[in-house]
Amino acid sequence: MQKRMDRISMAAGYGILLIALFLKIIGGERQRFTLIESWVRGLLSGNFLHFWQTEFASGIGVLVGTGLFLLLTLMYVLDAVLLTFHRRVLWLESAKAAWLYFTMFFYFIFISFYSSSIWLVLILIVCALEFLLNRYLEDKIERDRKYAESQKIEKAYNEDRKRRLAFPGKYSPEFHQIIRKNFRFHQKNYLLLIFANALVFFALMILFFTYHEFSGTHTQDSIFDKTGLLRIFIESGGVLLLLLLLFLTFMDSLYVDFKAKHMELFIQLGIRKKTFLAMLLEEFSFCALAGILIGGVIGLAVTRGLHSFGWALLLYTGLLVLAMAFHQEKILRLIQFRPREQVKPDRPNQRWTPLFLLVGLIALAITFWWFNRRKSAETLLVVGTLVAALWGLFLGGGGLYVKHKRGKINLLLSRNDLFYRFHKSINVLLLATLLQVLAIGFFLPRLVTFQQTKVHDLFPYEAVAKVKQPEVQQVETTLNQDKASWNKYPFFPVTSVDGDPEWETFGTARPVMFIQGQHIGISETTYQQLRQENGLKRQPLHLRKGLWHVVYQQAISIRGQPIDWDPQSTLPRLRIGTPLESYNTDDVDLIFPMRQIKSQERLVLTGMFQRGLQENILVFADEEFAAYAKKESPRQLFLINDDKNSAASLNFLQKKYADDKRWDTAIEPIYEKTQRKNNVITENHLQVLLLIFTLVTCIFMSVGLLVSKFESEQASLVSRRRLLDQLGMREKEQQKILKQQVGLFTLLPIVAGFLLSVGFIVIMGLLRFFTRQEWLQFARIFFIDYSIYLLGWGIIAVLIYRRIKKWR
Repeated sequence: MQKRMDRISMAAGYGILLIALFLKIIGGERQRFTLIESWVRGLLSGNFLHFWQTEFASGIGVLVGTGLFLLLTLMYVLDAVLLTFHRRVLWLESAKAAWLYFTMFFYFIFISFYSSSIWLVLILIVCALEFLLNRYLEDKIERDRKYAESQKIEKAYNEDRKRRLAFPGKYSPEFHQIIRKNFRFHQKNYLLLIFANALVFFALMILFFTYHEFSGTHTQDSIFDKTGLLRIFIESGGVLLLLLLLFLTFMDSLYVDFKAKHMELFIQLGIRKKTFLAMLLEEFSFCALAGILIGGVIGLAVTRGLHSFGWALLLYTGLLVLAMAFHQEKILRLIQFRPREQVKPDRPNQRWTPLFLLVGLIALAITFWWFNRRKSAETLLVVGTLVAALWGLFLGGGGLYVKHKRGKINLLLSRNDLFYRFHKSINVLLLATLLQVLAIGFFLPRLVTFQQTKVHDLFPYEAVAKVKQPEVQQVETTLNQDKASWNKYPFFPVTSVDGDPEWETFGTARPVMFIQGQHIGISETTYQQLRQENGLKRQPLHLRKGLWHVVYQQAISIRGQPIDWDPQSTLPRLRIGTPLESYNTDDVDLIFPMRQIKSQERLVLTGMFQRGLQENILVFADEEFAAYAKKESPRQLFLINDDKNSAASLNFLQKKYADDKRWDTAIEPIYEKTQRKNNVITENHLQVLLLIFTLVTCIFMSVGLLVSKFESEQASLVSRRRLLDQLGMREKEQQKILKQQVGLFTLLPIVAGFLLSVGFIVIMGLLRFFTRQEWLQFARIFFIDYSIYLLGWGIIAVLIYRRIKKWR
């Protein structure tokens, strides 16, 4: 068999060599190349990178892709040559398989390379065939022997199953009566599933209702731009939907485990497979429909309309199908009448404990670094690395704890879950801690910042107008005619190379990015005047030429953001002037030079008009501003007070500067306070509602996780308590052990989650430039909210303990 495998590897290796040498399968701009020819000509061209950039449309992408294929070819050819001389290298076979997977991933993911070199798939086909054939032949003899044994076992099983499950005739009336009584006896389990479905459906109805209602009071422009309700709905609503899916998955897991636990009773009653499947479908459908009915009725009582019912039903159906898909193996075992797998003692592997701890610490450091990176904008994507960190820390820390505490007799019963069901217990602790971090480290602090926000302070002026020099006189005349109170300050438009957090996808050449960020550049003198106008003390910045100060005009509730989102720059790229529709991106260092930022702060001086994404203020040294003013006349920033009709009088600026909106439709020449304030109130209400729903969902998920953990172990807990009764242990001592068991899975995630959350909260405050007074206010509100949260968890822990205490 080994000789046949060697022949296949040799044929594959030499076949790939022929393809790489003679088939012109790589398409260039002017001609086609073979795989080896492209690299040889590139090396002989004298300018290796220039050859790839000029000969191929995808440039460096083709260079990387063909390099992967060339290395794959060399591996297969080297293996074929070694086998020809009867030499086998085991690590080379593993390297071939690993590199084949990596090359296939790259080839099919990068569309531009795939489209220009589609016939390279021939090499992948040959490699895949060699891999599959060798793996097939490698264990054919052993597989045939196991197959014969499995056939014998399956035949005996089918005969026995046919004998057991062949129940001819109709079911007796007593059979139906037992099933109905069994359903009523376990009604608490069904009520739990109904409650979960009702909660999910109600949350979906409220989600769509709030978006529909709030969008009615929000300006149409900002619903569909990148800073309005639609973005909030997608971001916050997306997180809520993910948590609802996980919550529904946990509750469905409770139902499936419950049915698996009582499946033997129905088999003994003589139930047929089809009948059991129909019963499962009927029960689950009943719970789902009852949840829709209850959640829908409560939702209709709140929304008083059917406009959100249809969308909620559609989304709920999708979540329901996805949630059940996670349990397909358990469901298949149910409908096949397969008994539950026997639980074996599960202990930690002490050899890997130090490695797990190291991985956890490294992942945790990466998590905090990523979250602290301003261009990541407090991203929730850090949950991925956070899960890896918790996994490593719990496995490593739990392993050390078991190693040092397993000999303690007083912990043998209270820590039995860790000693004998280690990995299951660690998984429960990991998920419970993750939910605690999400609730306390992400969602609750954001809710607190909304409680700190005073919308009135975000708009200190009735109207703000940015006026070019030719229209300054006309604006002054109009305002004087309206008898408005106003001030004007000189400014220059400042543009960042990338003005939004959307990821830019591009190849080797930098594109012209849209949207470019539009901001306001003022002198330090003007900055001090604006501070005084807002009742603030002077704050000397001590700026000099080349050093700028950034003022982020955003509320404390908005996550920290950079002044420039360019992914390729360590410093912000900013130019004095308006956005550019086209420019030579190779000269980006000259057109958008990187600037040195001396200091930054979060402060509203003119108004929060773009939620901190744009319309921020950059402060120059007076000398630098004067130098720019000599080259070009600055524009004027009009700040208007005491007259709400002034904005209507200045509407001619909208038509005058209509051409400027080609850069970004969200940027206005004049901002009016009333509508902007209503927009912010609407956005804040939507976000607060979504945060509350998300927090409640996290709590219910945590409760469902703990309940499912103890419910699945009910039989073992009952048998253990009976054993302790027979051994003569007092009731108080048993209750103490039970409290320690429940406390381990409630208190440990809360403590660990709080400690990790402190890190995220501190980073959030630093990114948002909390002042000392804001820190004190945040701490006061946070601890009030957190105390209520802990009180709720205390009640939940007591209820779980009392339920388990009744099990005998």
